[in-house]
Amino acid sequence: MSEPVVRLVAVTRTFERGRVVALGGVDLDIGRGEFVAVTGPSGCGKTTLLNMIGAMDLPTSGEVWVDGVRVDSAASMETVRASKIGFVFQMHNLIPVLNAVENVEIPLVPRRVPRRERRGKARAWLERVGLAHRAESDERDRPGGERQRMAAARARRGPAGDAHGGA
Repeated sequence: MSEPVVRLVAVTRTFERGRVVALGGVDLDIGRGEFVAVTGPSGCGKTTLLNMIGAMDLPTSGEVWVDGVRVDSAASMETVRASKIGFVFQMHNLIPVLNAVENVEIPLVPRRVPRRERRGKARAWLERVGLAHRAESDERDRPGGERQRMAAARARRGPAGDAHGGA
């Protein structure tokens, strides 16, 4: 079996100077292509776990690895978020004054991908989620389901050569 794409080793995350334990020694391996559901009651640590996996927060102790990169500093968090993982938030956080193509190409801007290449990649991902025909339309004019698909296209990370590059 290959290395897991996500590995947590004895991950602990506490808040309020250790008085609140959100995660207590979590071990988790997720293989490439696996689908995982994180469920549980309110306050059990689901969001904290996802923040660890998504390089949005660092553990108090333990190790977090995402596609071979140890997430243990602000720099490694930035690397993972820029090239390894994408998020679709419940409130998709699309920018209303931008059209679909412009919203989808946003993650490529800080990576200094040339404008023409960004546009091509963004259009390709819009096509993959069934929104090629809406590429130039305003974000605020589309139904919620289309907004979610647009956010999924923007969050996409794939193998080298895919729309947003990365692993």
